[in-house]
Amino acid sequence: MVGILLADSHCHIDMLPSPREAVERALKNGVTHVLTNATGSGSIARSLGLSRMLGEGKDAAAVKCAIGIHPGNVLKMAAPELESAFLEVEHGLPQAAAVGEVGLDFKYAKTQEQRALQESVFGKFVSMAQNAGKPVVVHARYSETRCLDILEEMGAERVQMHWFTNSRKTAARAVSLGYYISCGPIILSDVQSAEVVKGIPLESLLLETDAPVQFLGEVSEPSWIPLVCKKVAELKGVGFDEVARATSRNFSRLFK
Repeated sequence: MVGILLADSHCHIDMLPSPREAVERALKNGVTHVLTNATGSGSIARSLGLSRMLGEGKDAAAVKCAIGIHPGNVLKMAAPELESAFLEVEHGLPQAAAVGEVGLDFKYAKTQEQRALQESVFGKFVSMAQNAGKPVVVHARYSETRCLDILEEMGAERVQMHWFTNSRKTAARAVSLGYYISCGPIILSDVQSAEVVKGIPLESLLLETDAPVQFLGEVSEPSWIPLVCKKVAELKGVGFDEVARATSRNFSRLFK
């Protein structure tokens, strides 16, 4: 185990073949906390179940969960399904650490009607999080500015901008709003994403894997977090331990 404690602020361990074994490997690599995110109706129950089963973290990383509907999945659901999902999230929120993964994805929402639907659903989830006193885990693809507009208009305060790869200017706006930004394994190989991370203050930064996303043919998992931490340290010219302490502290503050 590495000497300093780490946290994976965004992954989907319910999609891994053996979630328990994955978080056991994470602990061996110094990753003591994991936030697994639901993406659809089926994964809400799975994510809640994993947080109950692995929440204490005695022999593996402690698992918290965020529950919500991924914006890509919103477009696949009929109105009754969406209403049922809202109720499922609302019912499960007392046991969850956050609302997520929710947001806007304009890669899939091509028409104004589709984008309006995603925005409506996103707004409902943000409101739900505010009413429950929970943070929001935001997915924003080709929609970062619009997501920030909605969050600012609604007065959202506790926010994680997940897998942020947009620009330093947009990142600076998110930071000015008091939001946290998470970076993942993409910074190991993508120069533009790495440059964005350079401009994000450590006090606003989180680490993530987005497991089981694949990189170079390998399935990622929470045990990869030390690799991300090491890269951030290199980019910022600081020590590994400094990044680990700061990002773990940020995780604890956001996901109380």
